[in-house]
This record gives sequence, structure tokens and C-alpha cells, in this order.
Amino acid sequence: MKHPFQILVTDKLGEHLFVSVKNKLLVFRLSDGVLVGTWTDTVDTQTFQEQKFKARHEAQKLKQEQEPASKKAKTNKKEPKVPVPGPGAPVIYNYIRSLTLTRDEHHIIGTTDSDKAAVIFLIDYSKENCLALVKRQTFPKRPCAVSTSINDADLIVADKFGDVYSIPINDERIIDEKALVPILGHVSMLSDVFVAEHDNKQYVLTGDRDEHIKITHFPKSYVVKQWLFGHREFVSCLHLCDFNKDILVSGGGDDYLMLWDWFNAKKLAKVELRELIQPFLKEDHYPPERFRNEDSPKEISITKVQTLTHNGAHLIIVLCENTNCLLTFEVKGDFSVVHKQTFTTDKPLVDFAIVKDSIFAAVDCEDGELIEIYTLNDDLLLEKKDDELAKKISQASDCEVESRNDFYPLYYISSLRKRSEH
Repeated sequence: MKHPFQILVTDKLGEHLFVSVKNKLLVFRLSDGVLVGTWTDTVDTQTFQEQKFKARHEAQKLKQEQEPASKKAKTNKKEPKVPVPGPGAPVIYNYIRSLTLTRDEHHIIGTTDSDKAAVIFLIDYSKENCLALVKRQTFPKRPCAVSTSINDADLIVADKFGDVYSIPINDERIIDEKALVPILGHVSMLSDVFVAEHDNKQYVLTGDRDEHIKITHFPKSYVVKQWLFGHREFVSCLHLCDFNKDILVSGGGDDYLMLWDWFNAKKLAKVELRELIQPFLKEDHYPPERFRNEDSPKEISITKVQTLTHNGAHLIIVLCENTNCLLTFEVKGDFSVVHKQTFTTDKPLVDFAIVKDSIFAAVDCEDGELIEIYTLNDDLLLEKKDDELAKKISQASDCEVESRNDFYPLYYISSLRKRSEH
């Protein structure tokens, strides 16, 4: 059986679909479904840790040898053992955590869990394999989201420790981890990052596990412009509306979305989701048993928010984690938000991407197509489209597993929710 796709990204013209599945990156041409690019991450987590340990040990050994004999301390001559995960240690999966196209679409950038790295690929569709890895930059802590400066000169990387780094995209030289200095930080794990522009000035927008949204000047990131306060749970999604880059949509672990005039820190709308999504929440949406009581509600975790314009109408598309539906909303001229449709799917959706006036959705399935395609009709309603393209893309994926037990994590947004132990 084939492993479900985990992340979907498309270019602006809707000509190519970028897909992550386990430790693979695939690129499909959407005119015919042909696979035009592929890359497999061969870095093994344990091997990488062993290499780092041995390098650190050799450096310490060399330092000791260079010390004067009078200053040398008595040391244990035994060769230290390479640390290995003990019984019950959490599994570290070798998979691609995020995918982001640069604004000029010359590069695509992924983040890997295996070695805590950002991997930068040059895209050239004239080559047999359109992907060429040009840089693999490791970081002290695991990257969770990336963005780029407005001119694509700098890669902005947010990590799970709460730090944000900036590195050049077009310089292929690797920076030593110890030389990396954060440009800004949070006191909590970061969940999303985005670079926005207003009046020709750049700003870094960051969301974290502690319900905060921070807006910082860039590159003068020591200057904090403001905070956006309105969430009570973690913020997992920051999205600038395609139809108005001054409008930010944010969501995460709350029962609602927020619309902001982000530059002026003005709340424009609060979009309630609970009543709409409640019928699609399952037993899996309850808190873990040790944190559950009789009154515990099923929890909402927002996986993705996207926007598009169709026939002059501005729409927000929302996917909540591990649900069989997409929620669509229309944004009116006064920034009021009206629920348009609850589009039900046969199987849970893992991710989605907008391709012109269609939506390509990654399906959580053990058989059948890995992709489903939905189109918008003139009434702004989604309809499923039976298309050979979805079948071709699914067949081209060679990521096979024995059973569902071999699936890599499909639903992990909910793990951002803070419990009493925190």
C-alpha cells in the first residue's frame, strides 16, 4: 500500500505540485501528472547523532592533547560510548516537516527532522530531475517553519526552541551551528513564521505555542513593532490573504479564526468554528486520557488556512486536523465573514493546496487515490472532480509501506496544545 502524502505546495500558475511523503520530495507536472522531480533524504537520525558525537569527542581530545602536561587533568582513558535512545524514548522520524517555495519560485525549501536542517533546492524544469540540492544547513534546534525575505535573499527559520534565524539563500557555504545567532526569539516553541511587507518595510510575523503573535521589524529584528492578542491556545497558522496582504488570518487550537489588520494591530473579525466542525470530530479529538475528565470537549486543531478569489468573491478555506471536511467562508467588503460551505469528504484530509480555482487535497487512505481534486462552481461551492490526473499522481508515488502501522505522523498539530504538565 502507498503512504499518504503529507504536505502539498503549488506554484502560482498552478503548473506544478510539490509533495512530501515520509523522507521524499516529489514534483509533479499538473498538465499531465508526470513526475518531473524527486529527492530522497538519506540522512539517518542515529548516524547523524553518532557523527556529531564523534566529532565533538575528537575536538575535546585534540584540545586535551594541546594542553601543557602540568595542566592536564586525569581523565578516563576509556572511549566514551555513543548515546543511543533508551527504552520508551520517543521515535524521531526521518521526514520532511515543512515545504516552502521562495517568492520567485526558483527554490523550494524543506525542513528535516533527521538532522535539524533546512534543505534548499534549486528548481530547473529543463533538467530530467528538476530538483538540485544546493545547501543543507543544520541548526541547533529542530526547525519547524520557514519564510523568505521579500527579495528572497534571506531564509528566515523558526525553531522549536523559540528562536528565529536568518541565513543567505544564494550562498551555498554552510554556517557552523555555533556561529548561528538568533535574530529574534520567543519564550515558547514557535509554530509558524512569515515575512510581510508594508510601505516598503519588512516585518517578521511569528506565532507560538503560547497563543502569541509577534510582529518584528526586519532586518532590524531587535525592534518589536507589536503583539496581536486574541488567541487563548497555540497559534499554528499565519496566512496573509491573497486578495489583501494587509489582512492576516490566524488560527490554531482555539474554536475560532481571527482576521487582523496586522500592521495596525486591529481585530477585524472572529470566525467561530465549533458548531460547524463539531459533527466531524471523533474520539481521537478528545484530550489524552490522563488529561481528560467528564466535561472535556473534543478539541479543534487547525492544520491549514488558505485564501483565493473566485468570480470576484474572496474565500477562506480551512482544514481542521483529522476531519472529513473543508470549511469555506466568504470575506465581505466590510471584512465580515460569512460561512459559505461545509464540504464533506469520504476520508480524512491531511493537507490541501489551491491550484487556480481548484483544490488538491491529500487523503488519509489505505487504498485508492492519494489525491482528490475539488473545483469551485459559479455559486462558490466545492464539488468533487473525477480526474485522471489524481490517479496518475497517485500511481507515480513509489513510497510503499506494509500497513497503516508504518505510516509516519499525519496528525501532529494537536501536540502543540499545552496540558497541565506544562
